[in-house]
Amino acid sequence: MAATLPLSPISHQLCRLGNNALTTHRFCSPSFLISSPCFIGLTGMGSAIQLRARRSLISSAVATNSMLHDVGATVAVLGGAYALVLSFESLTKRNVIQQSLSRKLVHILSGLLFVLAWPIFSGSTEARYFAAFVPLVNGLRLVINGLSVSPNSTLIKSVTREGRPEELLKGPLFYVLALLISAIFFWRESPIGMISLAMMCGGDGIADIMGRKFGSAKIPYNPRKSWAGSISMFIFGFFISIA
Repeated sequence: MAATLPLSPISHQLCRLGNNALTTHRFCSPSFLISSPCFIGLTGMGSAIQLRARRSLISSAVATNSMLHDVGATVAVLGGAYALVLSFESLTKRNVIQQSLSRKLVHILSGLLFVLAWPIFSGSTEARYFAAFVPLVNGLRLVINGLSVSPNSTLIKSVTREGRPEELLKGPLFYVLALLISAIFFWRESPIGMISLAMMCGGDGIADIMGRKFGSAKIPYNPRKSWAGSISMFIFGFFISIA
């Protein structure tokens, strides 16, 4: 019968702790040590550590991919918003469309297209902040032009009523602030932001166009508003919000 090789005191103690059913007078063989519960527990602990490390690497890679995806989406939406305003600036400058119509078309399209672009962002919790960067940049642009720091005459003509720079700090600035708030606080989880933007962009924009064309009958308590414009706002805003 082959002799049993004695182990070191540390290995012997591991063996004794791993199998309390054995007597303390017995030496543990290497083959028994490998199959002991203590050794199996240590092996399982190592596997768990490797699994956690692997999951951490996967999570880090997913987060990096989401960030790159959102950066690309932000650049695309920001470029689209700039191209939209630039197009109407050019049309207004060449007198293709009137200033009032250009202002309302920008009013209607920019907000609705911004909301329609939300699905192209990732599902990460930080995606809303990347999306909010778009109205933030546009808001800064309005402030710079509204304070006449670097006035852009075509921008002023395309989004203001009377062509004055200070008008940019009123309605247009509140408009982009509404886009910013809706993206940060409501985002895709709540319909409140989408419905609010639908009423503000589609409803209010259509109301001005319809009011100018069919607004002969004025509201008694507000002569500046017409029945046609007010009714159009609720109808078009409702249908746009459920679309």
